[in-house]
Amino acid sequence: MNTFASSCRGAIARTQQSASAVKRAADVTSRRVVVSAGCGLNWLMGSRANGRIGILMYHRFANHSSGVMPPTWNVTPVAFRAQLAGLLERGFQAWPLRRLIDSHRQGTAAPLKTFAVTFDDGHESVYRYAWPILRELGVPATLFLPTAYVDSKQALPFDDWSAAGSVEAPPESWRPMTSEQCRAIAADGLVELGAHTHTHQDFRSRLDDFDRDLSENIDVLRSRFGVVDPPFAFPFGHATAAMMNIVRRSGLSCGLTMAARLVHLRDEPFGWGRFHVERWDTSSSLEAKLSGWYSWLPQIRRQLAGWRRTGAGSEAGPQS
Repeated sequence: MNTFASSCRGAIARTQQSASAVKRAADVTSRRVVVSAGCGLNWLMGSRANGRIGILMYHRFANHSSGVMPPTWNVTPVAFRAQLAGLLERGFQAWPLRRLIDSHRQGTAAPLKTFAVTFDDGHESVYRYAWPILRELGVPATLFLPTAYVDSKQALPFDDWSAAGSVEAPPESWRPMTSEQCRAIAADGLVELGAHTHTHQDFRSRLDDFDRDLSENIDVLRSRFGVVDPPFAFPFGHATAAMMNIVRRSGLSCGLTMAARLVHLRDEPFGWGRFHVERWDTSSSLEAKLSGWYSWLPQIRRQLAGWRRTGAGSEAGPQS
């Protein structure tokens, strides 16, 4: 009986994983269609940024290992270098996030084609692979750290990559950074450390816990790394009005979300959006995002996704 029950649970788990994989593949397809459309529109009609700037968001930088599921939230080091080098060749200039915040406070504008680079979660691959590329190209960045996991030998508990922590995947592809690595990357002056809560949880319904966790995050950044007035990025991009009020009261310089939209520097920085960089993004597709051809396209992407769901269950054809 136990063997039968175990077999059933295994079959259910495999079915759920397959369904999840299909859903992710469909979502990726719709995103690629939208970005391709944005590239074409940008080539035909030029930028529609209208003085706004874009902030790019990265997580992991890992090379693919044979026989292992591709890493999630990942851009290979080769692709990362090509993306940034391509943007610079296209006339874009990278500013530190801190400089954008200072421009907001001073009421000044940033030049056209300005963008910023950010990293979430503090994967060791940022230190090993992304940082040398930043130094080579002279591109500044901000690294948002969930400080509870610095120096940990375990995979981040919120890492959704099935191979994270396994012997099949290289440790640098999933392991968090060490304190020594954080100090080295910050001492260079090109990368600023930012707050990302201490334990990186979904705090939307637990405001008191969010307040305490964020305070601990700020305290660790100050005591261990000498960081004051840090920028902040909401874990998972979840940001309610009440959470933003807590961030403001905590003395943080900004509160970044994962909303795919350009930023007006005159807008308050608690709620600024960012563009998630995909593994298949090129400098051309990133130029389209930074030129304003992506912010309005997620609505079309949702329609495409509904089209596919309807088509899967009827003869009516895809919908999103």
